[in-house]
Amino acid sequence: ASINHQHVVAVLPFLNQTGNPDFDYLADGITDNLINNLSRLSKLRVMSQSAVDRYRTGIADPQKAGQELQASAVLVGRLHSRHIGISVSVELVDPATGWQLWGATLDSEKQDRLEIQNEVTRQVVTNLRLKLIGHEEKRVTARYTDNTEAYRAYLEGRQHWISHTRKSLRMAIDHFRRAIALDPNYALAYAAIVDSYLRLATNYLPPEVDLLWSVNKHIDSSRTKSSRTTGDQVSLRFEWDWRGVERELRRANDLKTVYPGAHQWYFAYKRCKRLYEDSSCQSESPINDITETESVGALPQQIGSLELTKSEQLQVLCAIVRDQIDVGNYEAGYKILQPWWSLGNSPRIDGLNPVSCADLLLTAGEVACFVASSVQLSRGQRHAEQLLNGSIALFEQLGFVKRAIEGRIALAMCFHRQGLFDLANSTLVRVVEELTEEDRDLRSLALMRLGSLERNAGRVKDALARLVEATHIAESCGPWTTGRCYLELASTHKDLAFSEALSPHFDQAMDFYLRAIDQFASVGQYRYVAIVENNIGLLLLGVKSYEESEEHLLRARRIFEALSDNLRIAQVNDTLARLYIDTMKYSEAQEAIDQAIKIFELADGEMLLAEALITSGILAVKQQQHGIARKSFEAACSVAERCGDSECAGRALLIMFEELNTRLEYNENLEVVRKLKRLLATTQQTNLLTRVAKCIDQMGRVTKIEFLHK
Repeated sequence: ASINHQHVVAVLPFLNQTGNPDFDYLADGITDNLINNLSRLSKLRVMSQSAVDRYRTGIADPQKAGQELQASAVLVGRLHSRHIGISVSVELVDPATGWQLWGATLDSEKQDRLEIQNEVTRQVVTNLRLKLIGHEEKRVTARYTDNTEAYRAYLEGRQHWISHTRKSLRMAIDHFRRAIALDPNYALAYAAIVDSYLRLATNYLPPEVDLLWSVNKHIDSSRTKSSRTTGDQVSLRFEWDWRGVERELRRANDLKTVYPGAHQWYFAYKRCKRLYEDSSCQSESPINDITETESVGALPQQIGSLELTKSEQLQVLCAIVRDQIDVGNYEAGYKILQPWWSLGNSPRIDGLNPVSCADLLLTAGEVACFVASSVQLSRGQRHAEQLLNGSIALFEQLGFVKRAIEGRIALAMCFHRQGLFDLANSTLVRVVEELTEEDRDLRSLALMRLGSLERNAGRVKDALARLVEATHIAESCGPWTTGRCYLELASTHKDLAFSEALSPHFDQAMDFYLRAIDQFASVGQYRYVAIVENNIGLLLLGVKSYEESEEHLLRARRIFEALSDNLRIAQVNDTLARLYIDTMKYSEAQEAIDQAIKIFELADGEMLLAEALITSGILAVKQQQHGIARKSFEAACSVAERCGDSECAGRALLIMFEELNTRLEYNENLEVVRKLKRLLATTQQTNLLTRVAKCIDQMGRVTKIEFLHK
């Protein structure tokens, strides 16, 4: 049999046929490891985990599955019981003919499970006759430990970690510490234990035991396609930290530095442990540099000296901060950086080499951007902008182009948060033009951010094209990036559903929102879970499912309240105000929108303020307060125009005309309609264009002819 030159491989979910559900995690782990190993190859396309998930529930015909997935090869596997342990049977099938290209049964008692995964990977490469280039041969079978017992301890820790409760995290820490004791160089175990301590230190835990998992119940009852349940998510949760390790390895390579060593990781481990102890009042001592006299078991003897330079300390801590930003734990990221930087102040760079200085500026800038949004910090985005500009300039001076691009993507987000749409858009367009297909993480992130901007500008079809491309890349980049792409795709389909009144867009929006929740919940990203909940509430509001909409919105607000994220609490209140307007609960709507506007005015949230002012204007109309309504709509238009958000400005004037045109002078109405044409000239939202046309008709035939010739 021959495989065509596209080399598209589908790794179907391995089946646990041992009769013991305790081995489910192993079947999932092997599946995901093989997908991730093979996706590192430049000459191979690998179907994403979400694409093959539908085959998780039972035995699939590999030939039929391959044809459905349009794959050129299908890998299937099963775990079987033996009297002394378990075995793993694997086969590679050509779906065009149904012929087996390779097959084997591997004994997990005689062969270490890590080596089994590597052997399968090597056989796929061999049988597809792929010629590996550069460092691909090492990358495709990358291992983070050669110690089987350390790997087992790590996986056992992961099983406890997934519950995200105080008790389960403490139990997970014990297993991760055992893994480190068995292999002091085990980067994944360090990343996991550090994350556990930081979640405990900052109380970054589910606000209620069953709150987040009620989301999964909704997924199970609403989703037509197969979805991972809470128990099935072990494999996704398993992969979050090694994805972070791979990103940091690439960063280190770009910066011509060495990935942090065991002595750096141990330093970070001790620092995060001290943060946890301080937060729990278990230790009164301040956070000082770690000395060799502080020990946990025999670790100091195994890893050698802890005498670190300031640059070595900062290198590993910046890596940890980036991971905490990705899971939404901004408080932890800020606490980790406080020895070097605090909000509103310049970083302390004495004793740092130039690369570490640039890394500190970039990481602090990203933290400042997120923290400023969540705690209503006035001018916080401007401070973030200064830090990011400094990092970009320094990286460019040092010749580190990719790291400078990373800074520019973060800077564009900072512009977006300030409402500087045009500046954010032009920054991202240049970034996308400069990135190649090989820069997968950065390219998917830049495309996703650009798609978000296009959507906010009303160019929903352009946004969809950007986001489809971003998602195609992101599905091999891990749950953080994939989840964010799903979120933006869902919101774009939501806008199209409202614009074109087509149910397929509604269904696609809901499907992508549920996929996004699946990804975010799997890595404990509670903040983004709540963001998705708010968006689902808005989607359901659009189809008048009021009771269900309110359920999602209140759940989102409870999570944001637990995280003290005031800006996003205000966003939920804005959405709740719209719901209460539709259901004629005007007093509740007034309270919600007043709270939202107050927070937006205190923060650098002008883009959000404009939206809230529109809601306030609609509420005033419903209460027959026409003068207040007009002022709100005009203020919304003014704020949105100042931000460069023509779509929002146009909507504000459109609603004002629709609701108040009988109370305005003829010349005032004429001026509003003329301005609408300018503001909504580039919108791709069908319903807005239809409504503008109706406004023109209302002005009379003569006015319409005059208008069209302007």
